Amino acid sequence: MPKAPKANKAAEPVPPPPSKPRQCHYYVARKRRYCSLPAKLTNKYCGEHIAEQQKDQTEEDMKRVPCPYDPSHTVYEKDLEYHMQARCNSRPRPPDVYFSLNVNCTVPLSKEELEFQKTIFSHKQQHAQPWLARVQLSELPKTELEDLITKVRRVFDEQVPSIVSQILTEPTVESKKPTLTNTKHLDQNSSLLGHMRQMGMLKDKSACFIEFGAGKGELSGYLKRALGEVDGEATYVLIDRKTVRFKYDNALLGMQQTHKSTVERCSIDIKDLDLSKVPALTRASGEKKKVVALSKHLCGSATDITLKCLMNYDEAQKAAGQTQPIDGIIIALCCHQICRYEMYPHTAYLDALGLSKTDFERIAKMSSWATCSKRQNEDQDEHGGNLGEEADADETAGHYSGLDHKERETIGYQCKRVLDAGRMKYLEQHGFRAHLVYYVDPATSLENCALIAVPAEQK
Repeated sequence: MPKAPKANKAAEPVPPPPSKPRQCHYYVARKRRYCSLPAKLTNKYCGEHIAEQQKDQTEEDMKRVPCPYDPSHTVYEKDLEYHMQARCNSRPRPPDVYFSLNVNCTVPLSKEELEFQKTIFSHKQQHAQPWLARVQLSELPKTELEDLITKVRRVFDEQVPSIVSQILTEPTVESKKPTLTNTKHLDQNSSLLGHMRQMGMLKDKSACFIEFGAGKGELSGYLKRALGEVDGEATYVLIDRKTVRFKYDNALLGMQQTHKSTVERCSIDIKDLDLSKVPALTRASGEKKKVVALSKHLCGSATDITLKCLMNYDEAQKAAGQTQPIDGIIIALCCHQICRYEMYPHTAYLDALGLSKTDFERIAKMSSWATCSKRQNEDQDEHGGNLGEEADADETAGHYSGLDHKERETIGYQCKRVLDAGRMKYLEQHGFRAHLVYYVDPATSLENCALIAVPAEQK
């Protein structure tokens, strides 16, 4: 009869190595003791077991740790110091000449947020900020929600002018349409450039065209085609806080070997941008170039700090003696639900209407009702705003507001336009004629409203 196999004994714990000098650290499990051969003073193991030391070193060398500047990537621990000094794209760099911390914020930021800003080395670290308003409309008493909706309807009727739908095209952009299968972005770019031409923003080819939230610079690429410049007269400034593929930068320079356009890319948060100090805006003579500002889908507060940035520049240049520093502004608006009170440019408008900071935050949140049930069909790269609770709530059979889908959608659009009306009035205060226009069909983009402004004295 065969013997039953012996039960495996539990592995005995390995004791620490003796503390005597030159002790080899190799544990001989069979003898239940450490190797008795001496090791060199500089080694942990004797000559017989030196391979174990090499194995330990290999494992140590292969250990990866998160980069302190940008935890979204890791690096070998042994290379961490050099990576942080010379290789990491998110490492702190000397501030640019046009950097001025929070210069375009309307209301001073909290001490907590200012402290947090000191630890930011990458735009990827700007999420989950605890001081941002976490508005939960579903938790409001129904009477408060109804009062807020009544306020929105009243302000909309009083302040928001009628908005026309005007879908234009730019021939130089339309010529590319046969080569594309998805023309959604092209249609938007074509109409925006068509409105720029209609408003006279393309007349001066020597102007400085500044694209805010530029990304790869696609809109500026189409703009260059629309301008039809021959001798590199135009200047292009591309502003974005993210580091992206500079896909259109070379195209903007032009094909000429001798007369190339001036192209400058500013990797900076718009809230910190002092436009008057961007080198590309100044001619060799010291005179400032005329500015035309453009953007396609500048999300939430990015639109507000852009307007503040432009008006700060406009005021500074007029004070310095320049007449009409800005020839035009066109911004395709979106993602009002991530607007912030501290960055809204016309808080006096809100005060005059009896809208508090809390009201503003709730109205911004409620603006997502306009698109939350449809956004899954939109391009998430184009609209970065998080809908959160509202998208989830819209899937339920009964909505906490007691309104049906069509009513909520109408209220959502009214919230957007109430905020946009304040932006218009802010520009008008600074001597601009401003209006809103639906520049593409909703089937092309749910966020189909653009803000357009030119100097009031311009005919």
